[in-house]
Amino acid sequence: MLPNYTVLDANLELLPEEAIRKLQSKRLNFQVRQCYRLSSFWHRKFDDMGLTPEDIGGLSDLHKIPFCTKTELLEDQEKHPPFGSYLNVHPSRLAKYFTTSGTTGRPLTRVYSDRDWLYIRQRFQRRPFLNHGDRAVLLGPTDGLLGPTAGADSWEAMGALVIRGARYSTEEKIRIIHRLKPKLVCGTASFLLYLAEKARNGGMPFHRMGGVGILLSVGEPGAAIPATRERLLKGWSAQAVIDGFGITELFPLGGSCPGCGDTHISNDFVIVEVVDPETGEVLPPGMPGELVYTNIIGETQPLLRYRSRDMGVIAPFGPCPACGSTATRIVGGIQGRVDEMIWYKGINIFPSSVEAVVRGYGELTDEFEIVLRQDGEVQTLWVRVEAVSGLSTEERKGLEERISKKLVEALEGVHAGVEILDEGTLPRTEYKGRRVRDLRPG
Repeated sequence: MLPNYTVLDANLELLPEEAIRKLQSKRLNFQVRQCYRLSSFWHRKFDDMGLTPEDIGGLSDLHKIPFCTKTELLEDQEKHPPFGSYLNVHPSRLAKYFTTSGTTGRPLTRVYSDRDWLYIRQRFQRRPFLNHGDRAVLLGPTDGLLGPTAGADSWEAMGALVIRGARYSTEEKIRIIHRLKPKLVCGTASFLLYLAEKARNGGMPFHRMGGVGILLSVGEPGAAIPATRERLLKGWSAQAVIDGFGITELFPLGGSCPGCGDTHISNDFVIVEVVDPETGEVLPPGMPGELVYTNIIGETQPLLRYRSRDMGVIAPFGPCPACGSTATRIVGGIQGRVDEMIWYKGINIFPSSVEAVVRGYGELTDEFEIVLRQDGEVQTLWVRVEAVSGLSTEERKGLEERISKKLVEALEGVHAGVEILDEGTLPRTEYKGRRVRDLRPG
């Protein structure tokens, strides 16, 4: 069995680099040996590479370990149902069951032991932003989804009253928030913006009830983008916006702090690498690439060098200028997924680049959509946005020109058409927003 680790100590977020490397090396060695001994999945992968656990002496040998992917895990669970051959504990010890959202394919089953679930709660608790007697409203479902369930359980452990609001209608959610005046409201950035819009249009803007202390955005990128964060702060009269981050296959791993949009990843839970998404070459801090995670604390379904398909940039080691944490920082949060990266006329484009532009215009609502089309040999890229009610035809034309120029700068010279629609035209969502429609053949 893996050792029992200390998690509640807040000083784990402040360790110097040498201490972090020593801790990660020690935990990596334990994890590698455990995986090789208990998991036929990992035993087979090591044998295929001609590796033994003794070949991994610490962080300097991390690159020797083979990657694993979600596709591999799905195939393994199909061959070895229901939890896969990478399960490292006896099924009788399992306490929590979840699945991935399935937004990019078949859902993957994820289970946790009581030990792992305790560590998840304790990581939230070591830097608590809720106190005994506080109220928190959770907008998303907790049935089978890791993030919302982990948050709710952790806040309850802090002594907070948690209102699980998924079953309520949009109007009921707004009324509950006005009536209970929670310190924290949690949901996806897309739905938080939508709810603020509905509250404003329904005559119940959140500034009337004094706003909220903390908005916690989870489940999708967005809140780390300054223009989106400002819209959230304004729409909710919030004191702070935190962009929470986790991966169901791994753990809830961290998030931004109130003073910095970088995603802080707990070094005692995972080792983070950045690799070239095409070649797998490990890249240094400051270079963009695919984020790879090695779980060094979990015993249930531990993953070594898991390719997340998320794109980002890791900051050079150093304390966060806002909170002092020495956690690994993903600069500006997740850029987007490799799967969402748009290849257009030789340029890679992420929806977050478009979002950073359109969310900066107060004349627009919170919704936008990217549409790619092809007519013969000609490809076109369109950004569809909504103007707030009352904007004249002349004002729309001027706005269109300004947005077009700004997009050219943000998209490395790519010219995008801009279509300004009436308010309420684009679809709204209560979960993750879908921002791209690729209508090109193939």
